[in-house]
Amino acid sequence: MQAVFLDNTLPREIRFLAIIQLKNGIDNCWRAHTVKNAIQPAEKQLIRSRLLRGSIQEPDPQLALHNALVVAKIVRIDFPGEWPEVLDDLISHLRALRDDDQSLAGALLILLRIVKELGTARLLKSQKALQAMTPALSQVLGEIYDAKTRLWLPFMTSGQGNEGSAVAAMGNSLLAFRILRRLLIVGYEFPHRDELVRQIWSFSQSQLGQLLSMVNDKYPLLGKHLLQFTKLHIDMASSHPASFAALPGSPDLARAYWNLVAEFSVVFGQSEGIRQGNSSSEAKSRVEGPLLERLALKGLLLMRACVKMAHHPVQTLRYRSKEDAQEQQEAVATIKLQLFSDDFVNQMARTIITHLLVFRKADLDAWEEEPQEWEQREESQGNAYEWEVRPCAEKLFLDLLIKYKNLLLEPLLAYFATAQDPHASVTTKEAVYTTMGLAAALVEGSFDFDSLLKSVVSIDAVQPMPMCQILRRRIAILLSQWVPVKISKETRPLVYEIFQHLISDDPFNDIVVRITAARQFKAVVDEIGFDEISFAPRARDVLKDLIDLIQNVEIDETKLAIIGTLRSLISRMDSSITQFSDLVMDALPGIWSSAGELGYMMKQAVLTILISLVAAMKADSQRYHHLVLPLITEATQQDSEAFVYLIDEALDLWVNLLQNSQPPLAGELLSLASVGISQLADQNDHVETCITIVGCYIALAPQTLLEDQYRQPLLRSLLASLDTKRHEHMSVATRYIEMILRLSHQLGGDHGFQLLLQDMVQTGFLKHLLEGIHDAYEAHQTSGPRRKHSRLTPFGLASYFTILSRIAVIDPSTFMAMLGALGPIESVWNWFSIEWFSCFDSIAEPDRLKLNLLGITRLLELPQPTASLTLGKLQDYLAMWTSVICQIWDDDTPGYDGLYSTEKPPSTEWDTYKDVVERELYSTDPVRTVISYSFVKERLQGLAQIVGDQTFQEWLGNVDREVLAGFQDIGNGSSASHSA
Repeated sequence: MQAVFLDNTLPREIRFLAIIQLKNGIDNCWRAHTVKNAIQPAEKQLIRSRLLRGSIQEPDPQLALHNALVVAKIVRIDFPGEWPEVLDDLISHLRALRDDDQSLAGALLILLRIVKELGTARLLKSQKALQAMTPALSQVLGEIYDAKTRLWLPFMTSGQGNEGSAVAAMGNSLLAFRILRRLLIVGYEFPHRDELVRQIWSFSQSQLGQLLSMVNDKYPLLGKHLLQFTKLHIDMASSHPASFAALPGSPDLARAYWNLVAEFSVVFGQSEGIRQGNSSSEAKSRVEGPLLERLALKGLLLMRACVKMAHHPVQTLRYRSKEDAQEQQEAVATIKLQLFSDDFVNQMARTIITHLLVFRKADLDAWEEEPQEWEQREESQGNAYEWEVRPCAEKLFLDLLIKYKNLLLEPLLAYFATAQDPHASVTTKEAVYTTMGLAAALVEGSFDFDSLLKSVVSIDAVQPMPMCQILRRRIAILLSQWVPVKISKETRPLVYEIFQHLISDDPFNDIVVRITAARQFKAVVDEIGFDEISFAPRARDVLKDLIDLIQNVEIDETKLAIIGTLRSLISRMDSSITQFSDLVMDALPGIWSSAGELGYMMKQAVLTILISLVAAMKADSQRYHHLVLPLITEATQQDSEAFVYLIDEALDLWVNLLQNSQPPLAGELLSLASVGISQLADQNDHVETCITIVGCYIALAPQTLLEDQYRQPLLRSLLASLDTKRHEHMSVATRYIEMILRLSHQLGGDHGFQLLLQDMVQTGFLKHLLEGIHDAYEAHQTSGPRRKHSRLTPFGLASYFTILSRIAVIDPSTFMAMLGALGPIESVWNWFSIEWFSCFDSIAEPDRLKLNLLGITRLLELPQPTASLTLGKLQDYLAMWTSVICQIWDDDTPGYDGLYSTEKPPSTEWDTYKDVVERELYSTDPVRTVISYSFVKERLQGLAQIVGDQTFQEWLGNVDREVLAGFQDIGNGSSASHSA
């Protein structure tokens, strides 16, 4: 590819394709050593040896640029290791080609791309290598810049020399300074300590003033030189603030920049603005904007950097000596003292608020040409301060106000008073309101906004007059800035009335006003003090106008913003939205079908509205199931495009539908249960939501999920959830398994419970649990460096025993039969009981502790041979009972079972039917209805009867005295507590 590119006899198109392919090959294969098509060391050496001439000897600027990009990519990888001489070679070329402008331009272009690449490198070796070469590079670049400037300056000042040579020299001096600017920033750790840097810095300041008087439209390269100087000054102030402050003349330089801003501010209202044209045929000046405005923007950015420098010194983790730290403090103090005097700060603030915040003709022209595009651009350009004067002036004003509030507060409040002047122009008031909104959080304690709102702002918001749309748009923004900060309860209805008017299709509300008001109203709705009652009389009109606006705007991003406002409004209105729900639901199908380029984003937004609507309407939302369920069905079809983009919102909507439904569930909703079970079994990225969905079906439609077609898939999906490493997810899965066990017994009696246990056996559910416990037992029998590790965490093991305890509490006979199916019951009981008793130490939740106590204690009810097995573990039982019962004692009443309760948990107005079911299960759980010690005592007495009192006493006599005494102590404490 390189040989093809270097062959000047070939057509340009072929050479261009070759260099592109070479660049792609570098990206894919240069670093690789094992891939099939990796570039071999000898090939790399050959490519490197011909790279520099690919730009130096190339007359076509575009081809030379692409070759330079290739060089830079290779240098970033190979310098300094494999190609240490590349920068030395470039320096030699630069010196040798100083008089050949075309070849020199190629060499400079290569160096520019290299410095850009190495300047962003993260590897310390690359950074150090570039810093080591920076003095030599800066020296030769400075010489080139000086020599080329001496060629074109006489031509520009007195017309001496040839125009073509002057322009070529100007191009090379610009390239040289572009490189030099970057080197001064990334090539020095302390730029101000280098004499060459100080010389270049001083030279850039003097030439900045010199070139300002020479700028003209015929030679745009002059303006580009100026912009490079400004970039150097701003980059130095941002990246090396201490060096900026210590470099010669920096305070004077900052003042000179501000003078440039002040000079431009006078004509700001007539300036065309810095705007990016939409048409490729648009003139370049139209795209870039007037040079004076661009320079003024650089001045504002520099002043922002100086404010930050003076008040927020750069913090670094890099070690600095005491001398370095002291030097930085002194330099920053110099800037603060010499630059930011009270008069200068006042002057800056006054210039900004009286000149640079004015809504100008260029803004109005753009508004009228493409209103919706202009509104979207104004709203979405979060970093607009980097390339537009007004946003940057707003940022600088806020910086000054934050740091110099005491100084600026009084004149600022006086400026606010001009809003009450009946003769003030629309643009003047717009500037005042802009300032007022920016300062809201800083002046709220000193300014009575409520009074101004009632007397002036509310009138301006509805008064018809020429250009009133400018003021109306700004008032919507102003209110969105003040309401979250400070607004009285009495004034809120007036705010809602103003927004109702601004969102409406009033003849003086153009599309920009309505969109802005709709967008900004979200901040008012989301504010914590939003008053649904006082808003209620306006709710229908506002909802109707928002929906109408969504259907009429053309830009999808704007539609999404208004939908966001609509969703917030629905959420804040809560159940009162029910009376307007038909209005919303009638519009959603049209919004869904009209989605444009952002189709799935629009559909996501529609689903979020439905989520808010269902959550607000609760059970009343069931009347819309026939409209909503097809959307969920569409979005949950795996392998579909809709699934990729809509599954998150669809699942959230599904959860909300279930949580706000009452049995009996509709057939369409029940039919989706299999989809939820299937998705849970897949354990995909949405598993947390899927298990909530399945849990809702268990609570709301247990009869359905216990049918033959659902039981086994349900058990498989829940079993998959038990193997997760996330404790919370495992805990939820365990709770739902317990729930389905209890409901099977509650609804189907012993027969229903037996059917579910048979399915647990057939699906391998119980086998999985018991194998996991046996694996833990075997692991616990090993020790040392080669000990076996259980596949279960202690929390997972406790979850397994919790499920088995629930089975044992319901039917201990079946439980022991299940263990017997694993092998001889004596050997199975041995390892199983050892793990169960030891697991109690890993259970932290009192409910689980008691459930496990009840489960293992119920086994004492069984006849032989189980009675002998349990009797053989009598000491373990007594120790466990003592420990667990003490842990679940009531803190205030020792000896009293803290989990026992005869009272049902209170209901609330927010309860769903699922909450009712779960509360009923909670209140009827043996964990709540059984007193632990009494339960244990009865089973212990029953065991004595089964095995005989003499046998029982013999085993009891074999129990450690301390264990027996501990159990007797809790008996005494429990009896005393319950008798009291």
